[in-house]
Amino acid sequence: MRKIYTIYSEYTPNPNVLKFVSNIDLFKSTKEFFEKPNQAEFPLINLIFNFPFVVKVFLGRNYISIEKNKNLNWIDFSSEVRTFIQQNLNEGTKVSTITANKKKSKNTFKSKTEIEKKIEEIIDKDIRPFIQMDGGEIELISFEKGIVKVTLKGACRGCPSSVSTLKDGIENKLKSIIPEKIKEVVSV
Repeated sequence: MRKIYTIYSEYTPNPNVLKFVSNIDLFKSTKEFFEKPNQAEFPLINLIFNFPFVVKVFLGRNYISIEKNKNLNWIDFSSEVRTFIQQNLNEGTKVSTITANKKKSKNTFKSKTEIEKKIEEIIDKDIRPFIQMDGGEIELISFEKGIVKVTLKGACRGCPSSVSTLKDGIENKLKSIIPEKIKEVVSV
């Protein structure tokens, strides 16, 4: 039986990014595109970059976040983009033809400390779902001398409220669960 894709759009806290959500999973990992990707590897994402207003695309498990040019309003073309994505998926255009690799962080080559494992567990369970709801992603880069370094991706990168998310959300959550170990959370 053929899968029928249904796409709907959601606003994100970043006014330049709209999240297009699918009823069917699109990708097994996440990937951020700052330019048009290879058409053979990411056919749908390649086509999305043909829209002249597209600045960046973030591919999540069941959504595509698209950042537009700041001078335009989503209201003028969000329906067109939603329809374009849905039609292409239903006509058989693949999101990706490659197999997603396991996430690799910069600390892959050293063994993680117990506190890093605990931080990753908190991020996975208590923080990532909310970041993904807003069309973004978070990755732990390192923990050293009380400083947690993370990377925010997708709609969160460049979002006007990302500093608030970082300090009021992520930092406060980590400090509440791991008191006295976390001094600060910074985005790199």
